Amino acid sequence: MIGPPERAAGEQIALLRSVGYAAFGRHERDLDVLDLIFDSIIDAPGSEDVRRLRFAGHGITLDVDVHGQADLTIELRVSPSGPVAVESRGGEAEGPTAARLVSFLLRWPGSTQRPVRTAWIML
Repeated sequence: MIGPPERAAGEQIALLRSVGYAAFGRHERDLDVLDLIFDSIIDAPGSEDVRRLRFAGHGITLDVDVHGQADLTIELRVSPSGPVAVESRGGEAEGPTAARLVSFLLRWPGSTQRPVRTAWIML
């Protein structure tokens, strides 16, 4: 059974996804969007040491491991592997416990692969 915190987080994710898709539709027509398909906060509660996220779509998977809260360390793994440039977009958080709204942009230099952006997520 889903409790109030999980339901609230799920509603927040759905809202952010819809806002993100609307923004992409207006401003970034040359990008594909990777959907959030796994978030350890929702899908594996109790794993507080590392938050794991998985974005997928268009034949690409991006795994993101987030360590820490105030001083974040983020590890990224892209599949299929190969040369890729990754940019993060989002606002800076105010204060040590404030959430950050982030999206990752992936580009393949010298390739015909279309750039992709992840759905927006709160870190």
